Amino acid sequence: MVNLFLKRLGEFNIDEITNNTHEKLSQWRDNCYKKVDEIYQQKMEELNVCINGIKSKYEEKKTNIQTNIHQLNDQNKTNKENTDLIQTIIQSIEQDLNDIEQMSIKINVRSLTIDDSYVHIEKEFNFKNLSLDYLKFHYSNDSSSALASNEQFLLMHQYPYLCLIDRDSKIVKQNVWSDGWIRDICWSKTLNCFIILTKSDIYLVNEILQYSHPLKDFVKQVWFSCTCSDQSLYLSTCEWGSSIFEFDLSSSLELINQWKPPLTCEKCDGINDIKYNNETLALMINDAVKHQKRMELKSTKTFNTIWLLPLSIGTDIRLFTCCPINYNEWLVIDGTNSHLYHITKDGKFKNNVIYNSIPYRANLVYSNILAISTEDHLHLHRFLI
Repeated sequence: MVNLFLKRLGEFNIDEITNNTHEKLSQWRDNCYKKVDEIYQQKMEELNVCINGIKSKYEEKKTNIQTNIHQLNDQNKTNKENTDLIQTIIQSIEQDLNDIEQMSIKINVRSLTIDDSYVHIEKEFNFKNLSLDYLKFHYSNDSSSALASNEQFLLMHQYPYLCLIDRDSKIVKQNVWSDGWIRDICWSKTLNCFIILTKSDIYLVNEILQYSHPLKDFVKQVWFSCTCSDQSLYLSTCEWGSSIFEFDLSSSLELINQWKPPLTCEKCDGINDIKYNNETLALMINDAVKHQKRMELKSTKTFNTIWLLPLSIGTDIRLFTCCPINYNEWLVIDGTNSHLYHITKDGKFKNNVIYNSIPYRANLVYSNILAISTEDHLHLHRFLI
């Protein structure tokens, strides 16, 4: 046993981890420089077009002035002067000279300011480090509490719209959603789109909130929750004794796996939520007989249970969900008891808080904002440090 511990310790390379973080920050800097260079080149081309236009007008005015001066000299040499013609020539010369003297190019620039929040170094999750109430968006009774995010946006449903919220916590895009109640949302990096789950249909929604007709569903089920890995889409069914289906994202959602009770849960259990993280699948399970809620972490390779954690008891059937947070840990959202539980990666209680509204779902956005949807609002809590 001692030799095994020493072997594991010897195989761990701390320098490799720190080097990777340096490389990522350096890559961000290089990308920023590249973006500045791209804007510079674009504005340089616009400026050259403007300069060429002004030079062309200058040459035209210069030629007109030279021509008029020759005409004026010719009139002065003749014995019989045409007073009206001379006056017209002089006025034309003065006008062209005035036009030349008014020529200018103005460039208005603003100093480049970069908020240090553009780079967030992942830190250990701690309830103490969250702002009490950073910002909130109102929910109507017809709004779904489902949430999902990618590296740029958080997607929410604020009836009757789908809304994209950016890094500055502003709604930057919204589009009417009229295709039924949204059960769940997840982001697929492979498909580069959000996946929206309704009672019986699956929709793909891009980052400008355009969405396709429902995907053809070869498995006729009533769906409840969804989540994605890089390779697969996982869907759970809405029933006691819930099943989980795995579809291949690279081959038009071909069904590749199906798990039924008792592998997923008992026949008296319902799966409220599933979430993928780092080759594991978290199952949030509600026992209808014992009225007990538990979290199970499964391996996506073998579907074996890695750990199981009983969480709370309550007869009120509200959403019981989770979301992955930093360092492969988990946040559990218990609507029945209005609690948030911080769970370690090996399935141990770390901390818990009572939330001031009934929480339904959560999503860790950009690694430094925790979004929590409740009955009435979507709350955004920013990490204070």
